[in-house]
Amino acid sequence: MSWVNWKRKANLPATGVTGVLGLDLNASRVRVMCCAQGRPPRTVALDEPHEELPLAVSLEKSAPAIGRPALTLARKLPHQVCFDFLNDLGTTREFRHGRHVFNAAGLLDLAIGKVQSVCPVPEHLTLTLPSYLTTPQVAILNSLLEKAKLPWRGSAALPVALLAATDPAERRPPLALIIDVDDHALSAALVSSNADQVRMLGTAIQPKLNLRIWKDRLLNALSDRCVRVCRRDPRDSAVAEQALYDQLDDALDRLLQSQNVEFTIRSEHWYQQLPQQPEDFISYCSGLVKQTVALARELVQGLLPEPPHAVWLTYAAGRLPGLALGLHQHMAERTGAAMLPADAGARAAILLAPRWLREELPRTHLDASILLPEPPRDPRSVNREVSIPTPRRTSRFDH
Repeated sequence: MSWVNWKRKANLPATGVTGVLGLDLNASRVRVMCCAQGRPPRTVALDEPHEELPLAVSLEKSAPAIGRPALTLARKLPHQVCFDFLNDLGTTREFRHGRHVFNAAGLLDLAIGKVQSVCPVPEHLTLTLPSYLTTPQVAILNSLLEKAKLPWRGSAALPVALLAATDPAERRPPLALIIDVDDHALSAALVSSNADQVRMLGTAIQPKLNLRIWKDRLLNALSDRCVRVCRRDPRDSAVAEQALYDQLDDALDRLLQSQNVEFTIRSEHWYQQLPQQPEDFISYCSGLVKQTVALARELVQGLLPEPPHAVWLTYAAGRLPGLALGLHQHMAERTGAAMLPADAGARAAILLAPRWLREELPRTHLDASILLPEPPRDPRSVNREVSIPTPRRTSRFDH
């Protein structure tokens, strides 16, 4: 099994009016790309200078704050922060603190308002969504978009959208296993493709392997290591625990580059440097990797007589320590693999938008299958500037 990495496009500011907004939404964050007629897609920085808007809301102050202000309280004041509410659409769950009372739809409405305040005014809006969302939940989301006067044209489950939006000049894998993770769950999806359509064969959703659990595992392992080094536990101090938590995302990015990481742990009364190597992260998460590999193997063996032709990890899943290596060790040698760029979902929404606008696709949520257009007579006529980038090999995943 060989690994490849996908190129990503540069981030550019977006202003004024644009033709299409492609929105990629899950329980952890929102990402948006915009595309004006005759121009390549570009990423919108929703939380300047960051591209992603975290789907977390702080209720600490009189006015709720969405995004990174909430993340800075995740460990220090967790009872004042709302996480993982996307899958609660349509339920009676409420988030309360002080005078604040929100349900999931109210919290999501705050995110939509933030997107509107930053993005150019769209003529059309298309979305990719997690495979665990139900049809009634998608209907509630659509009603929120209509309330905000956003011109929704269609949406698709992320796994089928990714395969359907693959550059027609490139060969789609006939069978692909796509793994994603967010604050609600880790999900694995088996997707098939032929000349006519992309079809979802089955999914496995495991909330007990969600992204917050992986981060909890890292935080606890690092805290235990700190106790062994200096006999002090960051979890005894809300400030120190929050400071350690704040460094995890940067550490996961550095791990992708096989770089060592040095954590700085600081409380009101003590200070400690904690150097870590990539192998340390892999050992901390080995149990979670085994559970994920078992989940993927059970899904594949239950639906297919042979291994899939490809394994695709979303950017969030590809950052999970040891997961790429674990899949490499347990998948067939013929199975190719790729780690998708962070903007792959939003780009897929952009690429499918013209088909919704031409009414080639029904104006609904496509979670089971997507019909494919007839291939162009001349593959060179495909606009490569608006395609999901072609995979390229990277030495990190070649074994």
